[in-house]
Amino acid sequence: MVFQDPLSSLDPYYAIGDRIAEVYRTHTRVSRRAARARAVEVLDRVGIPDALRRSRSRPHEFSGGMRQRALIAMALACAPDLLIADEPTTALDVTVQAQILDLLHRLREETGMGLLLVTHDVGVAAESVDEVLVMRHGRAVERGPVADVLGAPEQPYTRELLHAVPRVDTPRVIREGARSRRGRRSPRRTAPRRTAPRQTLRRWTWPRRTSSWRRPACGVNSAAESGRSRRWTTCR
Repeated sequence: MVFQDPLSSLDPYYAIGDRIAEVYRTHTRVSRRAARARAVEVLDRVGIPDALRRSRSRPHEFSGGMRQRALIAMALACAPDLLIADEPTTALDVTVQAQILDLLHRLREETGMGLLLVTHDVGVAAESVDEVLVMRHGRAVERGPVADVLGAPEQPYTRELLHAVPRVDTPRVIREGARSRRGRRSPRRTAPRRTAPRQTLRRWTWPRRTSSWRRPACGVNSAAESGRSRRWTTCR
């Protein structure tokens, strides 16, 4: 089985080759040397470059796509008749996702094993499987060849899944208040700007005949106190 998150599925303490050898020795009675050789063999089969050296690496030293390949190699170590892949491309980008899917198809053709792919991506299911089973709340809704189920669905839930897939040719819906095609915006209400009341500040001056700072005694005339004028009187 290939799990969804390879980083949490692999033990960070053990090397990749040791984990694969442990799985292989659990199901077959072989020596450690033979198990290590089998681990290097399956790592090289899934496309890990320099498999002998990388088999001694830890999971954090692998990229996301290489960790997923290591999980596939671990599942292939015992030559299973059925490989269950639970969301194997969820945490990968589009390029690595295509590489992992191509790897699964190539291994299926070479070994003749069956592939059970669990996915939420309708596009992945359309390009990767021969038959599809649509499930809802743990119950089967519709089953059949992938071309028939996705091309002409019979159940309403399957049609809703297909309508939920984003399409490029779908007309764009502009919301109210969003930017229009000409780059304008709909008018919005603006709150009136509030101005803070002015405050009277005291000034500091540099004296002419002394080398230290002094605070002059400044006064405000009666006109400034009454609000008719805001100028300062001379300092003494």
